Amino acid sequence: MPAMTIHDQRRLVRQLIDDASPTDAPTAYYALFHPAERSTLVTRTDEAGRALGFAGRFRTGLDLFRPLVTLSCQGASVAADLLAEILQPGHPYILFANLSQLPLVGGSVRILQEQVLHIYRLDVARFQPEINVLVRCTENGGGHPRCRIESGGYQAVAGLNWQSPGFAEIYVHTDPEVRQRGWGRSVVAAISEKVVRGGRIPLYLVEHDNDPSRRLAESLGYVDTGARQVYAEIVYEGHPAQKSGR
Repeated sequence: MPAMTIHDQRRLVRQLIDDASPTDAPTAYYALFHPAERSTLVTRTDEAGRALGFAGRFRTGLDLFRPLVTLSCQGASVAADLLAEILQPGHPYILFANLSQLPLVGGSVRILQEQVLHIYRLDVARFQPEINVLVRCTENGGGHPRCRIESGGYQAVAGLNWQSPGFAEIYVHTDPEVRQRGWGRSVVAAISEKVVRGGRIPLYLVEHDNDPSRRLAESLGYVDTGARQVYAEIVYEGHPAQKSGR
């Protein structure tokens, strides 16, 4: 049989994740919509052709030296087999996947640092656009909006980590020297309005113990979906079966 193209792989991936759900949206972006030339996907099916799992490795601008890895598998053995196809033992990666997948990779990776992120979704009915004359919005090289307040050498900036047909993940950074001035809220409000006007739902991923960031999101109409995403720095250690046979 001819080798499967990435487009064939993506058709199988759609059996495993729902790109219309905020729970799956971060994983779905990389698996389904990240540029094909920077994506490597592998899948596993049963005898009837039903998808049992996928794993993907992606080159991103988030970390030039460590590829991003995501997956959705129905069991640890499927995850181990698929990761072995795309990862190199001893090499570092960024794991970005639904928290439910973390127990499935424990035999294959060593976790150096781990963050559990709450996935917040903007409730458009609760959102009230804000006007702050200090906010300046532009587009980056990829055509994504970016909103910023800058004064006295300090800034607050909000932009997008990624966008799919249905969702966009917002990020925000405020210099410590200008926190508590409402700058972060203003740029998040501005970028959220840009995303909504573009026909997408903004998502905001925040660590479970980052109370100020959670309060900022909730004050603008973001609601916790209950979904959790893991962001972890890992080193791939090889297939568990091969390690145990050494």
